[in-house]
Amino acid sequence: METELKAAEAEVVKVAEEAKAEVVKVAEEVKAVVVPEVKKAIVAITAEEKLILAEAEVEFLKATMEIQRLSAITAAKGKEYQAAVDAMLVKYGLSKLDYLFDGIRKVFTPVAKKA
Repeated sequence: METELKAAEAEVVKVAEEAKAEVVKVAEEVKAVVVPEVKKAIVAITAEEKLILAEAEVEFLKATMEIQRLSAITAAKGKEYQAAVDAMLVKYGLSKLDYLFDGIRKVFTPVAKKA
């Protein structure tokens, strides 16, 4: 029985060594496929290219700020224009329901009444 046990242990060791060799072989094959793909995915850029990107980002942010500034001015001028028209409606005793301001001709025109 002891001999059978030693034979079984020897067989287990042999199978374990074969399995270990197979695992190492598969690991090398995986490394050969995966590692080059990772290297291709990570590409360092030069300092000059980084500078180009930084400058483009700064210009983009400046343009965005300018757009926001101009949008604020546009909104303020629109409110100012509407306030002037409303003041003229009050000055001339006109109703918004009865008169519209024609911005092209700069006159108040009566609203067409539906019959």
